[in-house]
Amino acid sequence: MTIFIMTHPVPNDVKSLVTIKEEDVVIGVDQALSAIYKQRIKVDLAVGDFDSLKNKGLLHGLNTEELPTEKDVTDSYYALKRAHEMPHDEIILIGGAGGERIEHAYAHMNLFYHFPKIKMITEHSEIFKLDKHMQITHKGYINIFPYHEAIITLKGFKYPLDSYHLSPFDNLGISNELTDDTGKIFIEKGSILVILTNKKSA
Repeated sequence: MTIFIMTHPVPNDVKSLVTIKEEDVVIGVDQALSAIYKQRIKVDLAVGDFDSLKNKGLLHGLNTEELPTEKDVTDSYYALKRAHEMPHDEIILIGGAGGERIEHAYAHMNLFYHFPKIKMITEHSEIFKLDKHMQITHKGYINIFPYHEAIITLKGFKYPLDSYHLSPFDNLGISNELTDDTGKIFIEKGSILVILTNKKSA
């Protein structure tokens, strides 16, 4: 079972990005409920302080957990914490990057520290934390950032690396691409944040 947490800004066509099965759980976070409703996606749990939700009528009939406006964690963090309390095979955060408040996008990147196994899918990208070897077949841009430092080797890439030390805040791994059908990422130490971006949106 997959738990989908949808947060603002929600992609314009969620169903083109992921398949939501009947047994899956959807958690809507605050103002994301408006976009979820427009796309006719079922909501199993609504979470947030709802200070950004203009149409409070959308909460009618929903299983809702209303949070105080003044709190120490974001609504998305709380939603992820709740999701980890439920049975699941995978947790995917939908949305969360873009819009008018860039600080929330940055805060969502920090969530990988607390919830390292989640995946984040936005309008144009897929983001995940990686601390082991991986084969990859993405046709767009493959961006690799240290989280918070790592030693990596890249094979089958336009810009290969051989036991390279990615120090904190190193941007060397941005905008890489595959030259082979399949690329290989070897992590010898530490962990990385991988951002797969579609070329048509870059």
